[in-house]
Amino acid sequence: MKKVFTGALIIASLLVAAYLYQKYRIAPGIQFETLELTGLNGQPVNLKNYKDKKLFINFFATWCGSCLAEFPALDKAAEILMPDNFVFISISDEPLPLLNRASARLALQHITILHSVKKLKQQQIFTYPTSYLLNVKGNVVFKKTEEADWDTPEMIQTLKERAD
Repeated sequence: MKKVFTGALIIASLLVAAYLYQKYRIAPGIQFETLELTGLNGQPVNLKNYKDKKLFINFFATWCGSCLAEFPALDKAAEILMPDNFVFISISDEPLPLLNRASARLALQHITILHSVKKLKQQQIFTYPTSYLLNVKGNVVFKKTEEADWDTPEMIQTLKERAD
């Protein structure tokens, strides 16, 4: 009886671990050019408009403490990297009025906040914040989940090197 219980417990643990890994990993193969986005004014925005730019794309939620905590460092990194052809975009699927209030409260100077028409879960985004760096060819060259110190000299150097 003890062996059966132990075996069942191991199998259950493996299933839970597999489920959590699938749910909280980096989204596989997001097609960034097909994301349905709007500006905070509700007008459609296409990421193709940023052709020939190094795009840093950050998925966030206004209820996510880590997301809000990293915005000052993200904004500073955007300022530092702007001369190197970087554009920083943060995307949420929350209602526009909520995003407009958050944008005003955050007072970001160098990050564009966009609204995803589709739920981020439909894009396989389950962890906030989730960030990607795309080079000028649109290839993902860096990805990270969870909060980071984006404005440190080491991280700035990493982003520059990966984007080139």
